[in-house]
Amino acid sequence: MHVSPSVIAELQRTTAPADIPVKAAEQRWAAYAPPGTAALFAGDTLLHTDLAPHNVLVDDRAHIIDWAWPTRGAAWIDPAILILRVLEAGHTLVDADALACRFPSWRTAPAEAKKAFAAANAAAWQEIARTDAAPWKASMAGHAVAFHVHLHAKPGNR
Repeated sequence: MHVSPSVIAELQRTTAPADIPVKAAEQRWAAYAPPGTAALFAGDTLLHTDLAPHNVLVDDRAHIIDWAWPTRGAAWIDPAILILRVLEAGHTLVDADALACRFPSWRTAPAEAKKAFAAANAAAWQEIARTDAAPWKASMAGHAVAFHVHLHAKPGNR
């Protein structure tokens, strides 16, 4: 999988428009987040939340398309979601985390926030996989759970 880090870095500098209704991250994942943690997802960044290879077109530069789930939230959420796509492409948990660390937003995000989001994202994907037996959805749920476990086991994240 190749998603240009520069296009994601550019997106992370984009503030969600105030005059267009966009769901807030703390609302979108509230039902899945550990109790009392959804507020950690808040922010003003415009998030794509589905950085799959088919949602990035590349010509002389990269273009992010298919904005079905635009969200306002913490900038580090898109790199967190990208981690699952990197795992889907066959990379290791360590490689996926290293790619996310290329983004200052991910490097500086509080460990508590990243772990809470990983838990929420895993719960969301598990629900998706329970309601739709498509193999790729079960695979994404597995990746989300594995990354959640990885973050909890990572030194310095306790």
